[in-house]
Formats: sequence, structure tokens, C-alpha cells
Amino acid sequence: MATFRHGINHGAPISASLVAMCCVCGLVRARKTVDGEPDRWISKRAYERMYGVRLVGNPFTHTYCSGCHTDFMQRMRSSRQALSYLAKRAG
Repeated sequence: MATFRHGINHGAPISASLVAMCCVCGLVRARKTVDGEPDRWISKRAYERMYGVRLVGNPFTHTYCSGCHTDFMQRMRSSRQALSYLAKRAG
């Protein structure tokens, strides 16, 4: 999980964790407990319950969950194939 530091209260540094959220479906990436384990994507409510935090006001970073990433890549592959086909016909 990425962290960043910013100044608040007269420049006193405060460390905060970025919470990864899927920009398509809104699922939140759960924190890893073991290095190398696959990402787990859960609802915002489940994240709040699991870690005892409120997500309102926490810093987010947007990414794709594994399901939305797979869907996006399949659509891109189909688009590229269609464009390639049209370019061959036009050429």
C-alpha cells in the first residue's frame, strides 16, 4: 500500500495511507497480510468494517480491480482487431 506524507498543523508531518479504489466498479483493494498473495477487492462497507476506519475523507488512488481490468483489456483487444481489419480493407 502506498503512503505519502503531507504537512498539516503548522507543518507537522502526518503519514496517511492511500486507499486503492477501482475507477469502474468502486471496489476497494483490501490490505495484504502476506507478501505475494493476490489482491482482494471488497466493498467500501466491508473495508470499513474489516479495518475499523471510515473511508470518507481518506485519500484515494484510482486503479482497476482485476475483474474490470480483464474486461477493459478484452474490449481493447476487440477494438484493435476491428481497426486492423478495417485498415486492411481500406488499404
